[in-house]
Amino acid sequence: MHNETSTTVAALATPPASAGIAIIRVSGPESSKSLNCLFRSYRNPIESPRELVYGNVIDSDSGEILDTCLAVYMPAPRSFTGEDVVEFQIHGSTITAQRILRSLFSIGIVPADPGEFTKRAFLNGKLDLIQAEAVMELISAASESAQRIAHDHLAGKLSAFIDEIAEPLRDSLAEIEASLDFPEEEIEPQKIDQVKDHLLQTLKSLQTLLDSYRYGQRLKEGVKVLLCGPPNAGKSSLLNALLGKNRAIVTDISGTTRDLIEEECILNNYRFILCDSAGITDSNDVVEKIGIELSIERIGWADIILLIVESSTSYEEIEKLFQVMGSRAKNIWLIMNKCDLQQPTIFAFTHDSPTVTKQLSLSVKSGFGILELTDALRDEVEQSAGTLFENSAILTHERHRESVTSAITALQSAIDSITNRLPLELASADIRTSLGALEEMVGRTYSDDILGRIFSKFCIGK
Repeated sequence: MHNETSTTVAALATPPASAGIAIIRVSGPESSKSLNCLFRSYRNPIESPRELVYGNVIDSDSGEILDTCLAVYMPAPRSFTGEDVVEFQIHGSTITAQRILRSLFSIGIVPADPGEFTKRAFLNGKLDLIQAEAVMELISAASESAQRIAHDHLAGKLSAFIDEIAEPLRDSLAEIEASLDFPEEEIEPQKIDQVKDHLLQTLKSLQTLLDSYRYGQRLKEGVKVLLCGPPNAGKSSLLNALLGKNRAIVTDISGTTRDLIEEECILNNYRFILCDSAGITDSNDVVEKIGIELSIERIGWADIILLIVESSTSYEEIEKLFQVMGSRAKNIWLIMNKCDLQQPTIFAFTHDSPTVTKQLSLSVKSGFGILELTDALRDEVEQSAGTLFENSAILTHERHRESVTSAITALQSAIDSITNRLPLELASADIRTSLGALEEMVGRTYSDDILGRIFSKFCIGK
């Protein structure tokens, strides 16, 4: 990454593909130079900041007109990066964009690194670290629900929640350190109890926030759903029905599906990763056996297992499937397919059986019960959120989870020290550690290593 205070960088800020328009962004102290050298118009954008000006962008060496465009000049600090910024809105030709960028580089402007514009925005105080990460999160959102959370993070809602949690920690730390600075004024037991109560309330808030990570990951990465069961139960047909297209081959021949078929889809505004698998059965076919082994291996991967059987399947046959699936099988939904042919039985499973959390009847052929299944999948995602996350305080990044976990560990240690009447210096140090973890999460403190890891995941031009 370049020296943000001295270099001026440029990159294509839109995807490198043919399109209606493309935007080239320039940021840094020499941004205005790009207009003086490359832009020709009846009006100088530098004299009309934040106004789009129509004109020609030219080759800096030959003077050849490369394109007609709209140019805008945004002087610091009122720009995305907090620096002087110029943007050229050109026709979306990749060749044109490349030629303009070459002209910019020929006058001393340098290519931007991945995520450099967002990093500069962070370093110049335009965004905190959570908001900076939300830029990429918003760009890559694959569902409406993930987009909403990313937008809320970009708007600063998670950061505000962290500040709200941190405030009583700062107050408690000030109370304890005041007593340490003036030992002759020993802190009253009543005040110590009040400090402990505040810490316990904060611990509860942090734990709730940590619990949101599972939901956040499901929104961001997708809910993993494994379709398994015996051959010809309708697994591939159900996959096709949920996808709304013929992705898997469906025949009356047993063992048609031999490999794992994985597809993403959006159901009720949530992202799901569906995985069809080979039918679980005793087989002498070498290839089919490999497929069955892959199916069993995938059981631990799934958030939800749709165990699909025919409505005529007996309790004993289902128990045999449980034995093959093993103890790793959790959150099993028993799907009784072909209910148009025979009324399914509602089973009561023993405590020794894997966790069967739902039993649903449907007919893939007629479409009966498909809507009920998709609604149940939506409800499963929403129930994992509960009502406590309506303020958009939802963790979606592993880095956030690690920070909150560290804050919880240190805070619990502080509470234990106070409970056991240990020296207050110990509690003070732990509270400070807890605060430090939260401040690092937001980006008030950071290391070059953390910034490197975050912004290396960005695209060029972001």
